[in-house]
Amino acid sequence: MKKARAVEVFEGIKIEIKSPDAAFYLGKAYHMNYKFDKAIVELEEFKATNKNTSKEGKANLIEADNLIRNCKAAKSLIEGKIIADFKNLSSVNTDEDEYGPAITTDEGVMVFTYKGKRSVGGKVNIQLQPDEAEGEYHEDVYVTVMGADSTWGVPQSVAEINTNGHDAAISISPDGRYIFMFQSSETNNGDIYMSVLTGTTFSKPEPLNENVNSQAWEGSCSISSDGQILYFSSERPGGKGGRDIWASVKINGDWGPAVNLGSTINTEFDDDAPFIHPDGITLFFSSKGHNSIGGYDIMFSIMKEDLWTEPKSMGMPLNTTEDDLYYVINSKGDKGYFSSNRPASEGGKGGEDIYTVSPGILGDKPVCAILKGVVYGNDKPVEAIIEVTKNKDGRLVGPFYSNNVTGKYLFAISPGSTYRIKVTCEGFAPLLEDVDITSLEKFMEVKKDFYLYYPKNDTAKAVVTTTTVPPTNSVVTKLTNETPTLAVTPTVAVANEPCSASNLPDLSPIKGKSLNDPAVYSQMLQLAGEYCASGLVFKVQIGAYRKPQNFKYKNLKEFGNAESPDYPDGITRFTQQQFTTVNKAEGLRKKIIGKGQKDAWIVAFVNGKRYTLEELINLDFLSKAIN
Repeated sequence: MKKARAVEVFEGIKIEIKSPDAAFYLGKAYHMNYKFDKAIVELEEFKATNKNTSKEGKANLIEADNLIRNCKAAKSLIEGKIIADFKNLSSVNTDEDEYGPAITTDEGVMVFTYKGKRSVGGKVNIQLQPDEAEGEYHEDVYVTVMGADSTWGVPQSVAEINTNGHDAAISISPDGRYIFMFQSSETNNGDIYMSVLTGTTFSKPEPLNENVNSQAWEGSCSISSDGQILYFSSERPGGKGGRDIWASVKINGDWGPAVNLGSTINTEFDDDAPFIHPDGITLFFSSKGHNSIGGYDIMFSIMKEDLWTEPKSMGMPLNTTEDDLYYVINSKGDKGYFSSNRPASEGGKGGEDIYTVSPGILGDKPVCAILKGVVYGNDKPVEAIIEVTKNKDGRLVGPFYSNNVTGKYLFAISPGSTYRIKVTCEGFAPLLEDVDITSLEKFMEVKKDFYLYYPKNDTAKAVVTTTTVPPTNSVVTKLTNETPTLAVTPTVAVANEPCSASNLPDLSPIKGKSLNDPAVYSQMLQLAGEYCASGLVFKVQIGAYRKPQNFKYKNLKEFGNAESPDYPDGITRFTQQQFTTVNKAEGLRKKIIGKGQKDAWIVAFVNGKRYTLEELINLDFLSKAIN
């Protein structure tokens, strides 16, 4: 409404006041309201009649030229206007400000910036003291998690990060391990900080080194999926003009000298808000140059033969005559996220809101493979280092880390090569596996758990196994778009004859989740506690030892003698009793815990072969063949 009103006002002013400035401001108003032909006429009139040689007059001439360029670009884009589906993320947005969304590579976690009544400290003054009269709300970092129903959960403040000052989220690493933030002060124009997730807690943000942060402004960034390149925007000297996008390559674990991306990406105008897709070759950014239709517009470029292609506009209606910034897309390329202050008539809830748009990119979608899962050590989640090497050129991708509480890991790799994956954890033998995605042609997400059974302080040679490969130290897994899982061994069918009237429950709500979480474990019991099938039994494991003579369980003798069969990895696992359902086994587990064996847990056996409950959940118990 204000933009439309501006046209009426300046049309009236031009009738009453015959001056070049009236034409200039009317031209600006026409441009903001998408009346591009009329805008060009007024702005050309201003250029022809303006005699003001002052600093302001010269600045207006430059702006008039830029606006004419914007109008011409917009006219060409109108002819190819994109059909796009915009949605307000109503579960995240409020009538206050939410902006700057950033997502993990599996679209499982989103961080963003919030500013409003829930900001830490409330309204504060320049000294960061409470001041309801003249203070203002400051920015906070918020996080939301994608639920099993594919909707974003209730956003939560990242308490260990947020302060009374401005704490703005600008990016999250593809694996969710690092949050990048922007902070500034009276003596600092603005620097990029980083916080690290350990378990369930983020560390105090620390500034990046001087190769990234300079005396000038640095305010947005994006890290490549291999963790080796940081793309960021800066106003430092040596650029093409205004804000430029730079890159820093990691050297010996820290960021090396910044390199300008060059004139293909950067212009004499501001270029900002980079986002590098997990494929490593598709770069989104916002620019006031190139073929912007006004303010910042969202562009993208693809690296081919180590060179960036000429940037393309994401077109209208995603790009507007105002600023369009901080655009990210999911790994599949079918959905983008951005923030905008659109009015209620266009779906806004108030202030800045976060939106999704489909499609996420014009033309061909990016191609990459996501691997995600849990690393287990002796059947329990562990923190492990996952080193990924690109066999084609020996380049290291990562390293990546599994979470020390949940054991979860996540990383993306690009097609065209075979990769060597090495999983290591202190006290365990390393696990090696090759993944071949040379012929991958579209996005793929694969859930893959790694199991390490080599106990600490034992130098005996261990046999390394995983859930999807035979006992061996190194295997090759070939991934194509016709291969939906990582299974590389012949499938052995298992009888699935129901032993009761119950049907197989839907286990999707708990797939990929750790049963160490009491809420997840309880949900598992509710969903699958009564399910049973022919050939399937459940036992309670009370210990696992390399030297079985060291295990004593006198306190558990009342539950019977423990079974201790031999396993190929040399570890003796002690179990007591067997049951046809998880709920029946759970009854014994509680009794055993009550006798002091606090780490007792339930394992399953299918026709005599042992599986963890997590494995059976991911295989829908017996509804799928088990390797």
